[in-house]
Amino acid sequence: MENGKWRVENPEIAFAFPMSVPHSPFSILNSQFSILTRWLLVVLVSVGAGGCASSGVKIEPVYFPPPPALPHVVHLTSFNSLNGLVPARHSWVEFFRGAAPSPHVRTPGGLAFSDGCLYLCDTGFGVVHRWDLRTGKAKKFGVHGEPTLVKPVDVALDGAGNVYVADRGLAAVVAFSPDGAFLRRFKAADRKDYRPVAVAVCDSQLYVADIGAHRVDVFSTADGASLGSFGGTGKELGRFFYPMGLAVTGDGHICVADMMNSRVQVFDTEHNPVLSFGKPGNRYGDMGQPKRLAVGPDGVVFVADVDFAHIHMFDLQGRLLMLFGGTDESPGGTPLPVGITVTRSLPSGLAALVPADFHADYFLFVANSVGTKRISLYAVGTAR
Repeated sequence: MENGKWRVENPEIAFAFPMSVPHSPFSILNSQFSILTRWLLVVLVSVGAGGCASSGVKIEPVYFPPPPALPHVVHLTSFNSLNGLVPARHSWVEFFRGAAPSPHVRTPGGLAFSDGCLYLCDTGFGVVHRWDLRTGKAKKFGVHGEPTLVKPVDVALDGAGNVYVADRGLAAVVAFSPDGAFLRRFKAADRKDYRPVAVAVCDSQLYVADIGAHRVDVFSTADGASLGSFGGTGKELGRFFYPMGLAVTGDGHICVADMMNSRVQVFDTEHNPVLSFGKPGNRYGDMGQPKRLAVGPDGVVFVADVDFAHIHMFDLQGRLLMLFGGTDESPGGTPLPVGITVTRSLPSGLAALVPADFHADYFLFVANSVGTKRISLYAVGTAR
């Protein structure tokens, strides 16, 4: 980024005791010993850790592109659990009773971020996690009541904080209120084999990518009414072969990851195709299988490519800016990226992970379906 503009780069246990009534002197003794043990641990934590917080997040900065080039992206840390990102804080009562294990993700998918909270689809557990990165509190959507989520693969939020989940197991998109109450289902009435794999919200409209029909459906978020669809099978501009990712630009244009056509298509507010970039190949600007998309506040389009195991960065004219990630599982790698989301800001504790020699304009979370640490956090900006 020079003078505010991008230039093209070619960079090569927690305690859990049963609440049973003791029936023998030994069980009474064990119970009293458990209580004593907890109080001793409280004292040790208080003295040794200066309170009730666990150790901080380890910083693992990796720059893209690497030196001597000026970096535009820096990997900050990777994690699987909430405690791996936000130090756990428990009240004395919670610690005495036995704090619950840190929420963790088994098989991540689509991501979303809003108001300090990270939303993670988890096909392994069949839930959508909401991790509050300010307080360290967690909530799960789709666990109790009707409907129960089966295979949530993507998630999006509207301005009111409602949560929209594309669930391939339910063959529908399910909407929840911010507190987890079921609102409604969205599904194309004219299709028996509905296969929603991606969602995006723009104003009062919900966009859903259906890989069964190779179309993008449009619904009203207010009542679930169908507002039409666009696409269809094909290689021509405006058609798709497995649309797998959706994102909305600042001016309301819809970006679609057209996976098996190895490209991204951009549609205007009337759903007319206006731009296509990427093609099969192995040169800079080519794509393998683009699966997920996100758009930065500066208009940069991030394309998670599961075949190339990289994140491509394009401008809204379709020009390649740079790419980052890689096939290995070392810090900064993106061995199989299946989720991506952007946020302008982070809670101060996480923003402090940015190295002193880098200015962050905004932040990016990337989910990988393989690796020892599935979620990675990056900062996007410029070197100081």
